[in-house]
Amino acid sequence: MNILKRILKQKLILRTVVGVCAGITTGFILKTFTPQPWSKRNVMYLKFPGELFIRLVNCLILPLVMSSIVSATCNLKKSGQIGLMALYYYITTTMLGIILSVTLVQIIRPGELLKNKNIVSQSTSRSYITLDTILDLLRNLLPDNIVSACLHQYQTVLEKSQNESVPIEEWNIDHTSIVGTNVLGLVFFSLILGLAIGDIEAKGEPLMNFFRSLSDAMMKIMSWAIMLVPISALFLISAKIVEVEDFDSVIKRLGIYILTVFSGLLIQGLILLPLLYFLCTRKSPYNIILKLGPAFVTAFGTSSSTATVPVTISCLESIGVPSKISRFIVPIGAAINMDGIALYESIGAIFIIQLHGLQFSLFKTIIICITCTVSCIGAAGLPSGGYVMLIMVLNSVGVPVEDVSLIIAIDWFVDRFRTTLNIVADALGADIISHHYKKNKRNSVPEEVELYSSA
Repeated sequence: MNILKRILKQKLILRTVVGVCAGITTGFILKTFTPQPWSKRNVMYLKFPGELFIRLVNCLILPLVMSSIVSATCNLKKSGQIGLMALYYYITTTMLGIILSVTLVQIIRPGELLKNKNIVSQSTSRSYITLDTILDLLRNLLPDNIVSACLHQYQTVLEKSQNESVPIEEWNIDHTSIVGTNVLGLVFFSLILGLAIGDIEAKGEPLMNFFRSLSDAMMKIMSWAIMLVPISALFLISAKIVEVEDFDSVIKRLGIYILTVFSGLLIQGLILLPLLYFLCTRKSPYNIILKLGPAFVTAFGTSSSTATVPVTISCLESIGVPSKISRFIVPIGAAINMDGIALYESIGAIFIIQLHGLQFSLFKTIIICITCTVSCIGAAGLPSGGYVMLIMVLNSVGVPVEDVSLIIAIDWFVDRFRTTLNIVADALGADIISHHYKKNKRNSVPEEVELYSSA
C-alpha cells in the first residue's frame, strides 16, 4: 500500500504509464479497424512525434555522457577504488550473463524446436572474422580522431577474392567508417581526461568546474526532455504495433525463442543480480529495485538506456547513493554495461545457428556468446541497436544472416525489457559500490579525509 502511494505521488510515472497503455491500445485499435498493411509513409507519419523525441535524446547523449564521466572522474583518484570496483562488477555480471545464455540455449534449444517449420533460408555467407570484430573493438576504444569518433565507428571490411578457393583469411583487408557515435572511444577519452584534470589539481580546477557545470546543465535539459516521454511512448509503441504485418504469426513462430529470452532476462534481473547484490552488501536488493519505478517506466516507454540516465541518477540519489558515484557509474553503465543486449544477442545467435541445424561444440558456443558480449561493449544505448551487432557476429562465424529478420520482427518488443535489465544492473552496481565506498570512508584515517577535502 505504501509503495502504491509513493507511485501515485510520482506524476511522471503515472503519465508515462498512461502513455504506454494508450500506445498499446491505439496500436491494436488501428491494426484492427484500419486497412492493412499500413504503408511505410503512414507509419512514418504516426511515429513522427516519437521520432522527434528520440532525435532530441540522441542530440543530448554525447555532451551528457562525456561531461558526466569527466566531472565524476576528476575526483576518482581521491575517492578510493570506485573505478576498480565498477570494473570488477561489470566483469562479474558479464560472466554471469554468458553462463546463463549458454545454459538456457543448451537446455531449451529453441532453434531446434522450430527448424522443421521451414522458416530458414539456405544461403550462407561469411564476410567477417571473429578476431576482426575484437580488434575493431580495440580500435574504437582508441580513436585516432576524437571529432570523427563523435560521428563514426571503425569497421574492418574484407574484400572477397574473385577466386573462390582463396580462404577468407587471405582476402584483402580494408576498412570503412560506419555512421554512429563511437561511444566506447568517447567514454575512454572522457575517463583519461577526467583523471588528467584531477592529477594536475589546482591547475585543472577551471576545467573541472566547466565540466561540472556542463553536466548539471545537460542533466537539467534531459530532465525537461523526459517530460515528453508519455507523448513519445504513445506514438512510438503504436507505430511499432501497426508496423508488424502479422503480430500473431510472429509470436507463434518465435514463441519458444521469446520465452528463452524472457527467461534469461528474468533470471538475470530478479535472481542473479539481486543475489550478487546481497552477497556484496548483506542487504535486500528488492528495496532498491522497488524504488526505480520512474527509471523502469522511462526505459519501457523510450527503449533507450541513455534516455533513462538522469532518471536513474535521480532515483539513486534519492536513496542515498552519493552523486559522485551515481554520476560516474550510470553514464558508463548506459554506454558499456549492456547486460540485456548481450543476453539477447547470445541467445539470438545460437537460436539462428540451431535453426540451420548446425552442430557447434560447447566450446565454440561459449566463444560465440563471448564474442556477442564483447561486441555489445560500447554499443550506444539506443532503441533496437542490438541486431546490427548480431549480424556482424553471425557473419564472423559463417552463419547465414538472412534470418535475423525473424528476430528484428520482435526486437522492438524485447528491447524494452532488456533495457529495463540494464537499469537494474546499473542501479544495483552503483549501490554496491556506494556501500563499500562509505564503509572504506568510515574506516579511513581522519587526517587523510581532511587532506582529500582540502585538495
